[in-house]
Amino acid sequence: MSPARLPVWVLALLFLTGCSNYQLGSGSQKIHRIEILPVRNSAAIPGIHGVLQQALVTTLNTDKRIRLESGDETLEVEVTGYTRKAVTRSTSDALVAGQFRISLAVVCTLSSKDKQKVRFAQRTFTSSAILAAAGDLSAEERQILPRLAAEMATQIRDASVGSW
Repeated sequence: MSPARLPVWVLALLFLTGCSNYQLGSGSQKIHRIEILPVRNSAAIPGIHGVLQQALVTTLNTDKRIRLESGDETLEVEVTGYTRKAVTRSTSDALVAGQFRISLAVVCTLSSKDKQKVRFAQRTFTSSAILAAAGDLSAEERQILPRLAAEMATQIRDASVGSW
């Protein structure tokens, strides 16, 4: 090896060894076992608890720091609010609504099984979307619920992982 190439090899060696222990994310996270209790529904929309339960399972399963099984923590979720508010098309046409703002609210508690350690309690999460009504409003609402539930599940996952 020529002496002129020695600094290049030293720099390459330092670069490779410096990055060898890098972990994506904070690095302090270890795998936690979370049990999702059945989602309760006290809102005026039937069936949303099943849609949200499925969205939570799907979303939490994608995070490698969490395992969905009985264990360290329990996640309690209750759907507490559902609203549909008309949004007018123009300021001069206040009685005709072509769009609706659909909002969903849930309250969550993440704690240890024995309730000794509470990560967050009675925390409210909300999600909303604009629905452009073109035909059957109730059918279109049912189609937008999975999107609202997926957004809600992402917020809950981020709060659950970020609170460790």
